[in-house]
Amino acid sequence: MDIPIPFNFVAKIASWVWGRVTRGLLYETYSRSHERWSSNHRLGSHWDALGDHLEYSVNLAQPTYPKSRVGKLALRATGETVAGVEVFFEARGLGVKYQQRISLCNVDDTPVICSLTNIPMMQYVDSPGDCISFTVEDFRFLQCEVKLSSGEKVRAFDSVRSYLTHSWLFSDDWSYRWGYWWNCNSIKFAKHELSTYWRWGFGLPRVRVYTPRTTSPYRKSLMQALLQGFGWLMGSAPLVTVQFWFAIWSGLFVMDNDDRLCWRWSTKQNGDTEG
Repeated sequence: MDIPIPFNFVAKIASWVWGRVTRGLLYETYSRSHERWSSNHRLGSHWDALGDHLEYSVNLAQPTYPKSRVGKLALRATGETVAGVEVFFEARGLGVKYQQRISLCNVDDTPVICSLTNIPMMQYVDSPGDCISFTVEDFRFLQCEVKLSSGEKVRAFDSVRSYLTHSWLFSDDWSYRWGYWWNCNSIKFAKHELSTYWRWGFGLPRVRVYTPRTTSPYRKSLMQALLQGFGWLMGSAPLVTVQFWFAIWSGLFVMDNDDRLCWRWSTKQNGDTEG
């Protein structure tokens, strides 16, 4: 009698095992890489002036954010306490404007955080022709009215328009694992540096002198040519990926503060390391 093979059940078990194995091998490195990106992009990591008495930090939502994708705006006073603030936050994209009125009181050097519920998440939107369009492409503050604690009212003003670069799509490296988007910029840079070493450093002297003029053509020795050929092979993307992860898993190498692989006991770590 033939016994049917429950392929769906086997596939689920295999998927579960693969998820547990990859999480155990990759999770710590992914989380550290993502934390390094977050430390430079989270709300409050950068502040810009809004007039003479306030400064702001804005973090618009993007598709890689988990669950509730709502932008945040933080305001704080740069000097004396501001008794009241009335301002409109305006964002534009796809020929549409989005505005949200923000009204605050008793603003001091402690940031006040507001949710930008009227501002959509940043997304790439297909458009006809060669034009690249996003739901949000720039923003500014309109009719900012400030009342100081002394009772003085500052004349209403508008801020300059800030244009978004959308580096999260064009420059950043993201990976979706375990139900979450992880920023892998640090991992990408470390592998790039490893590839650069193999292709442009391995087999060559540490000190090289280049002159605009030379009396005789430069000829590589056979050994140098073989070493450079081996270096170009080892610098290929698949082999670099294998080398990087084996270096991390071995426990002998970590990523230093400059996102480069170094010995775990090297002084280049400066405290913040992988693993």
